[in-house]
Amino acid sequence: MSLNKEFSNLVVLPEQLAPLEQQDFVGLENKLKTLKLISTAIMLVVVTIVFFVIGLVLSDNTPLSVLISVPSAFVVLSTWRGIIVMLGFPKKGYLLREQDISYRSGLFFYKLTTIPFNRIQHVEVSQGMIEKAVGLASVKLFTAGGSVSDLSIPGLLPDKAHQIESFLLSKISKHE
Repeated sequence: MSLNKEFSNLVVLPEQLAPLEQQDFVGLENKLKTLKLISTAIMLVVVTIVFFVIGLVLSDNTPLSVLISVPSAFVVLSTWRGIIVMLGFPKKGYLLREQDISYRSGLFFYKLTTIPFNRIQHVEVSQGMIEKAVGLASVKLFTAGGSVSDLSIPGLLPDKAHQIESFLLSKISKHE
């Protein structure tokens, strides 16, 4: 039986670890924030027009309070979503380290996902129709056992997304 000379399993104490939250996460492109704000505004306009048309058609049978309160509630919710997008966007970001990749998001509900490279099975760069139009892409990471991505990093420039994909693929091939 030969012993592997490279194997080590030293004790690591929690106080020796650098807190992941204090690392310099790379922020997402501001185009993504703009895209989210525009989509919220478009939804607000569409819903307002729909309720305006419904109000004209049903104006005889529907109380005025209903015709005013429903669109008003949607305006308040859309404004709230816009505020959440503006305040939460700076909290989003990704971090590549020697052995793993992390993505954080959240304003009220903080989420940090870290995937070690040796768990990644597949990496995909994707662009939806709207993302392609504004020049953004997403990197999706898949681990074993699922057809849905385990980690998705949106709001990247396509060149940066492909660089991350190449880097991750090189790390995956080293682990195989």
